[in-house]
Amino acid sequence: MVLPNKKGYVILTNVCRLLLALVLIVSGFVKSVDPIGSMYKMKEYAEAFSMGGMSDDWLMFFAVSQAVLEFVLGVFILMGIYRKFTTVATPVLMAFFTLLTIFIYAGDNIEDCGCFGEAVTMSNGQTLTKNVVLLLLSLPLFLGRNLICYYISARCRWMVTIFSLFYIGAVQIISFNHLPVIDFGDYTVGSDLRGLTQGTPDKYKVLYIYGRGNERCELPEGELPDTTWTCISSKAELVEKGTEPTVKDFLVYDWEYDYDATEEILSDSGHVCLVLIERVESASMSRVDKINDLYDHCVENDIPFYVTTASGAEEIELWRKRTGAEYPIHFTDEHALKRMIRANPGMLVLKDGVIVGKWDVSDLPAVESFVEAPTKLPAMDSVWVDSVRGWRFWMLMLILPLLAIVVIDYLMAKRAMRKATPGESQEVSGQQKTNEEKENNININNNL
Repeated sequence: MVLPNKKGYVILTNVCRLLLALVLIVSGFVKSVDPIGSMYKMKEYAEAFSMGGMSDDWLMFFAVSQAVLEFVLGVFILMGIYRKFTTVATPVLMAFFTLLTIFIYAGDNIEDCGCFGEAVTMSNGQTLTKNVVLLLLSLPLFLGRNLICYYISARCRWMVTIFSLFYIGAVQIISFNHLPVIDFGDYTVGSDLRGLTQGTPDKYKVLYIYGRGNERCELPEGELPDTTWTCISSKAELVEKGTEPTVKDFLVYDWEYDYDATEEILSDSGHVCLVLIERVESASMSRVDKINDLYDHCVENDIPFYVTTASGAEEIELWRKRTGAEYPIHFTDEHALKRMIRANPGMLVLKDGVIVGKWDVSDLPAVESFVEAPTKLPAMDSVWVDSVRGWRFWMLMLILPLLAIVVIDYLMAKRAMRKATPGESQEVSGQQKTNEEKENNININNNL
């Protein structure tokens, strides 16, 4: 069954196609900018389906593959190419996701589906509704596959394929080896951890109830009409509802002295260096010397320096022997460390409780760049990584090449038409010559 070639069906098919393409491209991209976070979410799904024994390498493979599939499929649908594949693969993929979310919704053992990474948080009910809508949108795409408008001809679709794979691969490789090129988490550069960890209290307005005989009135303090009125009682009226803390698990605890250093870190008005090591037993050893040098520099210049991990005492002691670390090591919950930074180790620099710097260990700035000056911040070693952060850069890197391919395809088609024109002209002129010869022969015969 296919939809007839009528204007209404053409519009319906292509509107559904563009909506699906947009959702798939965004979904694949936001997963790709945080492959480690996608792997963590994949681990939650594995545990929910009693497959918690899968290794992180396999989970990373599945997370990366899913992001690539969604993104590339979205680009193909957008450009209108490989229609036999996309119009079948899309409803199959949507049906699979819908079935998966039905089980998740019934079991209620995963809080957020992770469909859009950390960019958008959705409940299980919202996720199920979203997938049902996308499944319905994919049906006109399948039934109206012959009505899809395409922007690229078959001769240039290989360019779109190679570009899509290269683009999403570059996003994932840079984000995996450094930090996410776009950080959607709570611990982004510029985040005020004081506000995120404290929230805001409810705001109330106190009203005083005054009486005079049988009369009653409610007025704020200091607005008593005259001395004939007497204050009977007061009540608090909610003016603005407060907010819960966005970050509830930020904790830096000193084991040695049984001391919570969290408030000390957040209240410091100067620069504070906070090195985060999720697990010392699996941490990268590539830049441990720089961490040691940085610690010595901070001690010499009275800059607070904290190292925190979720590892146990034995693992920490082994880390000290392997690295020669002299700095004290504190404790932070592993889940909180995973949310704070996608690196092991990584580092945050705070100023007045605000995150002003965030690095993977491979990009730690040189010690000399850490100066106690509010107007100068250290720059990472890999400066080019800084230049490719932000959604504007990656949006341009997606749109401009695709437009360039469309233009190239148009020019190639136009050139092919020009090449075909002279041949057609020769056929026409040859036919005209034959007709003229026939006319000449007729005239000669008549003359005879």
